[in-house]
Amino acid sequence: MALTKESEEFIANLRMYLLTSGKNDEEINAIADELRSHLEEAESRGKNIRSVTGDSPQEYMESIRNEMATDFFGIAKMMPMFILLMLAYFLTGPAIRGELSFSILTLITYPLVAFLGIGAYVFFFRKMSVRKWSMKREIAVFMGIQFTVVLLFAAMMFLDIFLFEPFYIPSREMAWAIAAAGIAVFILSALWNKTWITVVLPLFLFGPDFVMQFIEVGQARQLIISTSVLYAGLALIIAFLFIQNKKQNPHKL
Repeated sequence: MALTKESEEFIANLRMYLLTSGKNDEEINAIADELRSHLEEAESRGKNIRSVTGDSPQEYMESIRNEMATDFFGIAKMMPMFILLMLAYFLTGPAIRGELSFSILTLITYPLVAFLGIGAYVFFFRKMSVRKWSMKREIAVFMGIQFTVVLLFAAMMFLDIFLFEPFYIPSREMAWAIAAAGIAVFILSALWNKTWITVVLPLFLFGPDFVMQFIEVGQARQLIISTSVLYAGLALIIAFLFIQNKKQNPHKL
């Protein structure tokens, strides 16, 4: 029996909430399957989702979360990939442009900003999963987090350029090797997480930099082209997600 879209959305939100709460993936799947069975039985009798979850879906999710043990081993397994992915985002662009260097500031502050960004995204997805936000609000909050993280990185880059001397500048050959390693991490992450976003987003971020290494373009024009491609890519991704969400939830505006 096919569930209503409200029930399907609730199951998806429950998965997201438990995943971002550090719960075991296999246990999440088992709970989601059990919930699906209960919802199918309830709907076959003409009842709605509240007959299973109660009047407060958020309290229902929290009660399930409290009954489950935190999967610290699973979190530990994911951390190396998170760290590699963050390093790839930091290093690939400058490596391609031949601007890669290392200073005390970059070694200290970049990881801090990265983990702050990860924490903000996890918080966002948890809140989104327990609250019925409109698509417009979801996009606004997501873009706000994105802008804040980018602004922090830009501030660190500005301070690094004008206040700190690099202690290591890799050769051009080494920089290309680092860039290749970053691309490999993006592909590996996409396979690991079974999502296309970790390949498509870096393509918009670093693709123009790679192409412009082989053509004569001034620095000002390079900046304009890179920024334009990035925001056009983000607009396409958001439009795709909006259309997909609209098809799945036609009454959610």
